[in-house]
Amino acid sequence: MKLLKIFDKRSKKLGHQPIIYKDAVRAIILKKGRILLVFSEEAEEFKFPGGGVRELEGREPALRRKVQKELGLEVNSINESLGYVDQIYNDIYDEKKYFFLRSYYYFCELFTLDFEPDFHIIEKGYKFVPIWVTIDEAIKINQLKHDNGSEYNWTERELYVLKLLKEMMQWEGLKKQKALKI
Repeated sequence: MKLLKIFDKRSKKLGHQPIIYKDAVRAIILKKGRILLVFSEEAEEFKFPGGGVRELEGREPALRRKVQKELGLEVNSINESLGYVDQIYNDIYDEKKYFFLRSYYYFCELFTLDFEPDFHIIEKGYKFVPIWVTIDEAIKINQLKHDNGSEYNWTERELYVLKLLKEMMQWEGLKKQKALKI
């Protein structure tokens, strides 16, 4: 699996410190030129559906669980991985520790498109809403939040992956155009 990017956002680098490690999974769900994302009405920005992998839980079961919980939808298939993004920052609960998050991104297909989310209390606080949006729309909104100093640790990560997906889709479009000319 490919490392896509490392974001080191430690405001204080204190040398050797204990690190809290956490893995997360994110679903990339595309259909007819749109992407299914979760919009936070609280943060006013988009994030990929997904979240933390529980101890002793595999990434695939975690992704199925998180998509079911955040979107109320069942994953039909988990396809290839786009790669992963690493983030490290000062832990918000213990200033003597660092927090390391590795987010794995997978292309997924769904059985149905009828939303019935079952958000956790923390997610309800962010006022998450599943929404189909163009990648350009999501980039525009998240770029604005990033440029204005978003307080959320997902903003820069999700913006980076959205831009990467856009580049990939443009490249695929060029390859198809060239194939048609041959």
